[in-house]
Amino acid sequence: LDQLDLLAKEGSHRQRTQSKAMASKAAATLLRRGGKHFFTRYWAAKTKSSPAASFAPSLSSFVPNPAGTGAKSYLGSSRLMSSDVTNGRFMAYSMLYHDSVAFLVSNQLGIPVFMASEPKTPADVAKEFNLSVRAASALLVTLCRMDVVQVVKDSDDSVDDIVYGLTPSAQTFLSNRKDLACVSPFVDTFTTNFITPEALLECSLPADEKKDIMSEHLEQDDETVANNARHFMAHMNAQSYCCAKALPKALGLDSVNEPKTLLDVGGGSAIYSIEAIQSNPNMNGIVFELPAIKPITEEYIEKAGLSDRVSVSPGDFFNDPLPAADYVLFSNIFHDWPDSINANLIQKAYDCLNPGGKIVISEILLADDVKSSTPAATSMNVIMLPYTKGRQYRPKELFRRLQKVGFTKPQVINLVDDYDLVVGTKA
Repeated sequence: LDQLDLLAKEGSHRQRTQSKAMASKAAATLLRRGGKHFFTRYWAAKTKSSPAASFAPSLSSFVPNPAGTGAKSYLGSSRLMSSDVTNGRFMAYSMLYHDSVAFLVSNQLGIPVFMASEPKTPADVAKEFNLSVRAASALLVTLCRMDVVQVVKDSDDSVDDIVYGLTPSAQTFLSNRKDLACVSPFVDTFTTNFITPEALLECSLPADEKKDIMSEHLEQDDETVANNARHFMAHMNAQSYCCAKALPKALGLDSVNEPKTLLDVGGGSAIYSIEAIQSNPNMNGIVFELPAIKPITEEYIEKAGLSDRVSVSPGDFFNDPLPAADYVLFSNIFHDWPDSINANLIQKAYDCLNPGGKIVISEILLADDVKSSTPAATSMNVIMLPYTKGRQYRPKELFRRLQKVGFTKPQVINLVDDYDLVVGTKA
């Protein structure tokens, strides 16, 4: 924030604009992650007084007041505080839709795969995918802003002549569809089920007027459920890859010094169980899955060479009790279902846990104050409308539900990026 403040005061016009946006995001992230008291101390040191007394000359124009007192910045006020306030953000919200479309189309065409071996120009991309050079150039400019590609050789004459190469992160997560780390199967879902304004309105009808996609899939015959599950597991693996890698350290599973069991409810491909068990010889796993999906889950476990340490317990978590365990993980489960079902799942978790055991809910959480929610959280909340009967939760909502059943010491642990773990302990 200090560096951003310096740019905001002394940098170029572009640096001042970018630093304001970055500082606002940094402050919101800090507050959302529980850093309010640290931020208040930072603010007091910055102004050499209390946050309510005065503002740093430039930070005050774009950072929310952490103490909740005194003057407000224009980002937190309904009135104009500065001539710099414009309608730009609202125009940007309406146009960013097209950035998402450009990313989805680029992934569908296979542009990152095409660029994996060597740098390319817009003309190269246009020829490969039968596009105009103007269109290819527009896609690549957008992908460059998104950190999918980077400029290898610039051109002063025309943006159409720039040479681009994949960024290291895109090489890892977008360039090889056969790699477990590839996020493309997750991206594909939104290409084939893109929410247009019309589709959003249709799925926003009262719940009793339209059935969600998740419920429709579960009502199909076992063979169809199993076939759909393979596609869905590829989607969830792509979504969960980094989360699963981060879970053992975030939850302390990698340092458990006595035998413990992780129960992954609706665990699909067992990606979380596999990572947890591989991190520590004291860990064993159980994946609780539908009988029709059990053989598919076992294929993933066998491929990982962990059939002796991870088992699959067949059952229906709506109706059946859960196996005994020391940790019960619900990853991307609660946002699929209404509150009544989730309350029942919390009770089942409490009942099956050994004393001192923990319930672990992995979700992209809305912020407690809603305003500080990340774009990923608010977007996922809307995405749930056509697919499920659920929504994203706030930490304090889950805390109340855990405590009502008897869980103690509820806490939020950041997992990775916008994913958090809400953890409660059985007394």
